[in-house]
Amino acid sequence: MDNSFLETIRVMPKVELHLHLEGAFTFEFLFDLIQKYGDEDNINSIVDLQNKFEFVDFNHFIQTWFWKNKFYRTPDDFKESTYETVKNLSSQNVIYAEVFFSPWDFTSNNLNVESITEATIEGIKNAERDFPIKCSLITDIVRNHGAGTAINRLNQITPYLNNGITGIGLGGDEFNYPASDFKNVFMEAKRRGFRLTAHAGEADGPQSIWSSLIDLQVERIGHGVRAVEDPLLVDYLLGKNIPLEVCITSNLKTKVFQSVNDHPFKYFFEKGLRVTINSDDPPMFGSNITDEFELIHKEFNYSENEISKLTKTAIDVSFLSESEKKIHLQQIDSFWKNHQLD
Repeated sequence: MDNSFLETIRVMPKVELHLHLEGAFTFEFLFDLIQKYGDEDNINSIVDLQNKFEFVDFNHFIQTWFWKNKFYRTPDDFKESTYETVKNLSSQNVIYAEVFFSPWDFTSNNLNVESITEATIEGIKNAERDFPIKCSLITDIVRNHGAGTAINRLNQITPYLNNGITGIGLGGDEFNYPASDFKNVFMEAKRRGFRLTAHAGEADGPQSIWSSLIDLQVERIGHGVRAVEDPLLVDYLLGKNIPLEVCITSNLKTKVFQSVNDHPFKYFFEKGLRVTINSDDPPMFGSNITDEFELIHKEFNYSENEISKLTKTAIDVSFLSESEKKIHLQQIDSFWKNHQLD
């Protein structure tokens, strides 16, 4: 592997469009919370904690996800964790991130949605003050919380629209909670001015993507990788310029695909789809955004042209204003102009 280009990858400006705040904690911070609340006798070191996040399958991943949620018990826990996460992103030269968060995952901890949301926004603002990064929130209303109460969830976060929150997303169990159930809430969110994205084509097949596009009218698809099973869908995504938020390592860890060679990212990119590279849940999958770019450099022999194109595509399909996009695109162009490799 080209070590000089690996160094370039480490220092280049990056963009994240598919990152779950609840899955992007630092191990150090989570370990501090576990020590603070003293609930886990078998977690005595960072290594013990890292070992806890070795998954056997997708269900084990979900169980572990909810296990770590129980350690977030005060608004300050969210504020500090968010700050550390955004700081970590900036240390990788991420210049812009759109981050999913779902405050309803924590209401069983005797916390209300408003206090979690305000603490999270404060953590982001503090990190933006201290580091050269901008970050927007996308509220994941989570399928598993049910369609019947989804409009209530939308109402709870609407006061924060354009004041920390940019859009809504739909994660969770694709198979048992189909996108079509959430049509009304997405149409209402669109009317209110939220930007729209949905997880689809990860644990379920192409029909989940079709429904997200037609019923929810989303602007982007989270994952979307199982579109490869439907050539008509691939052509539709190409023709309509629908972006995909792709997370290669995540798909391998949750066994959506068995190997990098099986993964459709390279095929999508070469076909001309608007794909972006993302990390999803970095500590949980053992791969951050820098690692993801190193992966495609190593596995697909992607170098400057492909990697700079992917970064600029991420800005193009982001929910930033056109003027903000222009500033970031100039920043990316300037970097690559000054880092021409011999």
